Order: sequence, then C-alpha cells, then structure tokens
Amino acid sequence: MSLRRRAPDLGEAVSFESILTVFTVLLVLRMVFLVPMVNLDKAKTEAARHDWIWDRSIQRVGRSGTAAGAGPYAVAMGLGTARALVASESGDSVVWIEAVLADSSVVVVRHDRAAGAYVRLHAQARSEHPSCQYGRLEWSAPESQWFTVADSVDYGDKGVGEGALREYRRWLEGTPP
Repeated sequence: MSLRRRAPDLGEAVSFESILTVFTVLLVLRMVFLVPMVNLDKAKTEAARHDWIWDRSIQRVGRSGTAAGAGPYAVAMGLGTARALVASESGDSVVWIEAVLADSSVVVVRHDRAAGAYVRLHAQARSEHPSCQYGRLEWSAPESQWFTVADSVDYGDKGVGEGALREYRRWLEGTPP
C-alpha cells in the first residue's frame, strides 16, 4: 500500500484571462445598453418637467415689449429694466405683470389692488418649479412706485405658490396667445 495521497480532481481550471474577458464583455454590454436607457429616462423626465406656461410668458412679453405700467413695480418686484407686460382683470382690481429678466428667468406678479396683496413667482428655468414671494404692497405718491411693506417666502409649505401658479395657469388659458 502506498502512503501517498491522491490529489482530488478539480476539473478544468478557469484562467484569470477568462475571468477578465467575461468582466470586459459584461462592462461593454452595460455601456452599450444601460447608459442610453438612463439618458433616455433623463430626457423623458426633463420633458415632463418642462412647463409650457413659461414659454408662453416669454413669447407674450417678447411680442409686446416693455409696458409703461410696469415702471411703478420695477423696484418692488426686482424687475429693473426687464421687458415686461402688464394686464388687468376684474376692472383693474387685479393686475398681472409678466417679465423676462436679463438672465432669461421669468417673473410673474399678481397684484390684488383692492386687498393690497401680491404674489411674485420667479422661475429660473423652464423646467423648474418657481420660487414664491408674497405679501403686501403700498403706493408711494412722491416716488410714484409700489413698495413691499410685509413680505414672506413660501418654501412650498404654505401653498401660496401652488395656488398662485394654478391661478396664473387659469388666467393664462383665458388670454390670447
């Protein structure tokens, strides 16, 4: 009897080169198929977030030029020398101001003169939800300007911005393009 042990049969061994080849093929397949699918999903998300109202506002302001009625709101609403369009509803009690700033962002202001209240929506990009500032405006006869007396920012928790955005959509649908 022999004292030497017999080595177990391991079958065919897999070489390191074979493992690298499999990983390379898997990586190439991932790059070929997965990356375009991620980009496609990203494009669909961006398209879904794109809001037509900002495009329409930009077109309306671009066609009309700067309205003289926007001057008294320039300081209070941060419009500066932006192109702006002013429209009234309900017998001048509600005034809508649409402006395109120098950085191509859009500002929409709803001023309820009877209540002295305003809501200012500011969209930096067409795919962005607008920021919302709201409060009261007071008229200064010597300066012939509106000035904010009390203002706050809605970070989405108060619903002021959502309500103003819904109201602006409704108003915009009723106006000529």
